[in-house]
Amino acid sequence: MKTLKIEIPQGYEIDKEKSTFESIVFKEIKKRLPKNWEELDRVQGYYIQSNSRVNQSSVSATDENTNVFATKEQAEAAVAMAQLSQLMKVYNDGWKPDWNDHEFKYCIYFIGNDIREESLQNSRTFLSFKDEEIRNLFFENFRELIEQAKPLL
Repeated sequence: MKTLKIEIPQGYEIDKEKSTFESIVFKEIKKRLPKNWEELDRVQGYYIQSNSRVNQSSVSATDENTNVFATKEQAEAAVAMAQLSQLMKVYNDGWKPDWNDHEFKYCIYFIGNDIREESLQNSRTFLSFKDEEIRNLFFENFRELIEQAKPLL
């Protein structure tokens, strides 16, 4: 008796309907995309502890595990964004942008890898300030933190 071992290429499976004893046909495995969080089954990545440390995680996708970022860089960016949020509140003296009022906001944002400082009316950005002087001072003082937040900005 002779045995023949077949190696199935990665990403393929045997098409049982089209295969015969003499001819094995492979078909590409169609990736099933989740339609909700729970269909992810498991999530692997990084989460932020209450002491702001970033830790690696591999957990079931449940309502209790929705705080896992796909990459360490994204989790670290989230820590930076939290810091920027608190600092921005102080610099703006509690001012919050109203994106419906068509007034200029003084913003810091990224286009590609370049940081831009612009006056915008309708383009919503996270780093928005009540005046140009405050924005410029914030940028001067926190450029490094802004760079750290870049993956999520």
